[in-house]
Amino acid sequence: MKPIYTMIFAAAALAAAGAAQAQTAASADGDANTGQVMMVPIPGTNPAAQSDPLVQKRQADADAKAQYKARKKAANTEMKVEKAEAKADMKQQKVDAKDKRDKAMSNDAASQ
Repeated sequence: MKPIYTMIFAAAALAAAGAAQAQTAASADGDANTGQVMMVPIPGTNPAAQSDPLVQKRQADADAKAQYKARKKAANTEMKVEKAEAKADMKQQKVDAKDKRDKAMSNDAASQ
C-alpha cells in the first residue's frame, strides 16, 4: 500500500503548488478579487498538452483511434452497399437462369 500513499502525497503536493501559483498570479495581476482565482481555458490551446510528452502521446493515441474508427465505419458502410448490390445481382442472375432453364425445358417438350 505504500505506493498508493506516495501517489496521493504527490498529487496533494502538486495541487497545493498549483493553488499557490494561482494565488500569486492573481495577486500579481492586481485584480480586485484576489481571494478567487478564475481559470478560463482558451479554446484550442492547452499548455499542458504542448509540454507533457505523456499528454501528447495520449492525445495522439486518441486522434489515431478516432481516425481508425472513422475509416472502419466508412469501410463498413461501403461493404454493406457492395453486399446489397451483389445480392441484387445474384437474385437477377437466378431469375435469368430460371427463365433460360424454363425456356429450354419448354423447347425440349415441344420438339418431342
